[in-house]
Amino acid sequence: MRHFYLDTNFIVSYLYRRNEKQYTYARSYLCKAKELQIKLILLTEIIIEVNYILGKVYKFQKNEIVIMLLSLVQTSYITLPEREILFSALNDYKNHNVNLVDCILFTKAHANGGEVLSFDTDFKKLKKKSPLS
Repeated sequence: MRHFYLDTNFIVSYLYRRNEKQYTYARSYLCKAKELQIKLILLTEIIIEVNYILGKVYKFQKNEIVIMLLSLVQTSYITLPEREILFSALNDYKNHNVNLVDCILFTKAHANGGEVLSFDTDFKKLKKKSPLS
């Protein structure tokens, strides 16, 4: 089975539908993955970049971005090496005024029995909700 790693512009073109030809192309690969003809892999780094592009370049609101990113994370035919981390971090991101990278870092640290060393007070917001604190 062929494996494909998804790039930011591929995801943005699919989610935003900024270019119909690119959207159709992306959709065809997602359909092939759904039919188990190919394997699509989406890395955490790409999710972070998609979040940035959708917010800063295309001016989507945070709640709209979270909905789009959660839909990707919940897509069973896309392989995400850190699916559970991303799901938890996106929910933190949705519910707190904290950036996505901090939410991912916090979630990874706590999932691995660690803590985050930072001078950023945003981690205190996340720590209050954590059952690990």
